[in-house]
Amino acid sequence: MLSSKKHKTIVSKKNKLSFISAILIVIGSSIGAGIFLKNDEILKNTQGMIYLAIIAWAIAIFAIICLGLCLTELCSTSTKNKLGIIGWIKTFCNNYLYQIGKKFMAYIYLPINFFVMPYYSVCTIQQAFPNTGFAKLEWYYVALIALLISSWFIFTSGMSARATNIQNKTITCVKFFPLFFAILIGYIYVGDTHHINEYTPVKTNVPLFNELNPVLGIFISIPSIFFVFDGFYSTAGLQTEMNEPKKSAKAMLIGLLTVSCIDILISISLMISGKGSLEGLQEWFEEKNCYWLLQTMQFIVAIGIWGIINGFALYSTNYYEELIDKNEVIFSNKIRDKMTSNSHFVGCSYSYCIFFVMFLLCTLVGSLAYIDTNQYADLLAGLDLHVCSLYSFVDLMANWTSALVFGCIVISIIGALRNRKTKKNKTANDKNFVWAAYVTIVIVCFSLLMILIETFVNLALVCSYYLKGMYEGDTGIQNLVSAIMTIVILILFLTIMFVPCSHKKYN
Repeated sequence: MLSSKKHKTIVSKKNKLSFISAILIVIGSSIGAGIFLKNDEILKNTQGMIYLAIIAWAIAIFAIICLGLCLTELCSTSTKNKLGIIGWIKTFCNNYLYQIGKKFMAYIYLPINFFVMPYYSVCTIQQAFPNTGFAKLEWYYVALIALLISSWFIFTSGMSARATNIQNKTITCVKFFPLFFAILIGYIYVGDTHHINEYTPVKTNVPLFNELNPVLGIFISIPSIFFVFDGFYSTAGLQTEMNEPKKSAKAMLIGLLTVSCIDILISISLMISGKGSLEGLQEWFEEKNCYWLLQTMQFIVAIGIWGIINGFALYSTNYYEELIDKNEVIFSNKIRDKMTSNSHFVGCSYSYCIFFVMFLLCTLVGSLAYIDTNQYADLLAGLDLHVCSLYSFVDLMANWTSALVFGCIVISIIGALRNRKTKKNKTANDKNFVWAAYVTIVIVCFSLLMILIETFVNLALVCSYYLKGMYEGDTGIQNLVSAIMTIVILILFLTIMFVPCSHKKYN
């Protein structure tokens, strides 16, 4: 009997995540995609002024580090938190805020991430290999590939922490090649051309909010930098999957510090080339007869995006399992009895059903009922027009998710600050929490305010330009649709979050 018990313990630990594995999941879930998707946007916001872009990075990273210091307090109340940041809201805030956060994570954030990330991966590969059959696929083939990518990770990583760990380590090892490449390439470019190539913004008579002033671009860029770190908190919802649940906060902090160092080095490297992205160096690679190297790096970046999907897969399964067990989501009463302690099948299947409905609906709307508002047809020659519209819709759906999830984190931090006075929950009382919390709240809230201001000011500017006939061709209608739909999507998200609804009528 003693031998049997020991065997069971060993098996149990073997299937759990180690401390190092948890750190790698933080790194794998938040590095490799955002830095390549957003870095050129940051440079454009500051109108090519590298020192202003670096200031934006410094402010954002300081906020992220402060947020990381808050994690010790947030994670200290329980070692069995499957809900992640929503669990923090449940612990430190009232039930009303918990219900809002719960619906956001269950019906918006998680399914939308599984929707947008595979499309970004496919788009990156198409960009790496233009004028090929893959780059000219029709929208339903692109949709099928994206569906298969998310399906694979939901049903493999979602079912097993061990599979999550193996796939994360594999993807992270692979995608470190383009990361180190991106760190070096800017300096190699400067060494070859003997000068720092300054980014020259395109002058336009129809500037948007982010183009009005380069100093203003610092504050507009901070939310984009937050997007680069999006996904680190997936480890917070995996405490029950760790060998040492109490170290989840430390794992996230170490992961955040690692990602911060790598991202700032990549950003500076790409900015001193004057391009802000690997794609911007295409002509230089062609001159050196090594365009194949750029294509290889872009392909690996696309694979790296899978790491984000992988990180969310197990988290989403645990998240839905907890809600099903508490009878807090639709149809949970019908499937709760089917859950077992040694299988994630029910939570995994529920996660997939929510994702599939979102994926099918958004794909059909994006490809057949939307327009190419982000000029993908100009960026990727030969791309199917329906695919261009779909990718623009993907950008639209991704606009608010990162901002809203950081809003949820701020709400939980405010609740934890209040808990210091009420003493309702016993916490670690970390000495760095109070000042770090205030810094995080101020910077994140200011960033969210800037996003809202930018959204509504852009709508006013675009309407003004459009009515005055200042746009050429279809640019006016594209910008108008984009500005209007950005606000419509925000209203839709807030409606899902704030309008009361009872899941009990479905059970």
